Amino acid sequence: MGGSPIVGISHGIIWVRDLETAAAAYRRLGFSLSQLYVHPKTVGTANYNMMFENDYLELLVSVEKNERNAARDARLDAEGDGFKDVSLETKDADAAFKTVEAAGLSPLPVFDHHRPEGDKTARFRLIYLPPDRLLPGLGFHVIQYMTPELMWAGHTLVHANGARRIAGLVVAAADPEAIALPYARILGVEMQRLDHGIIGVKVGKARLRVVPLEGIGTLFPGMRFSPVAPYVAATELFVDDPARTRAYFESAGVAHRTAADGAVEIAPDIACGVALRFVSAI
Repeated sequence: MGGSPIVGISHGIIWVRDLETAAAAYRRLGFSLSQLYVHPKTVGTANYNMMFENDYLELLVSVEKNERNAARDARLDAEGDGFKDVSLETKDADAAFKTVEAAGLSPLPVFDHHRPEGDKTARFRLIYLPPDRLLPGLGFHVIQYMTPELMWAGHTLVHANGARRIAGLVVAAADPEAIALPYARILGVEMQRLDHGIIGVKVGKARLRVVPLEGIGTLFPGMRFSPVAPYVAATELFVDDPARTRAYFESAGVAHRTAADGAVEIAPDIACGVALRFVSAI
């Protein structure tokens, strides 16, 4: 397998009901946030971004009524805030469309999107699934940056907590293979069968791990997760030195803990419904 035009994670999307409250929470966690972006009315969302070296996290809220936002808001009402979508990057949206379609999914036609970036306009080509055919637990869309030079220009890439880029996602599911399979297909990679029934999928430089429900308590002892499975339990972020990340949280008075593997962890009730794991980049 291999050779997919979909090459990795562009950004992770945390859906929230109150954008300013979420932004305040992430600033306290040591993230540098972008300006507020309000997208075109046809899209109907607004966000703040946390830009890293080659990817970013997004806090997203609905601001207009449309079919996709209605589905998003219904899910928020049922599950609460959380990491519910991942944006996958491609250099060729048309080729990526064919790849998604060949994986047995039903993508909508490639969609042109834009947003203001200072006095310029950042442009993208996007591939969405229909709102009624989203993947459970962790949805996705595919993005091609038409103006990549605008995406990181002028943004702060330094975060007080040391975050450098997305290292991976941990998904809880009753059937890990069923959740992982469409991702393996569109990325052109083999699923990895790990210990304790965990299924791994390489996503560019990051990894997706889908964990049986009974394994979540072992990975995250004492943490409480509110969504109905499947759901994204944790976002992993690379840092140079977890000890420095821990020192920041101590100085900021942010509750945290050190996991058995040395990662510094933040509980989901502090981070808008998803646990954060700061892991060593070495």
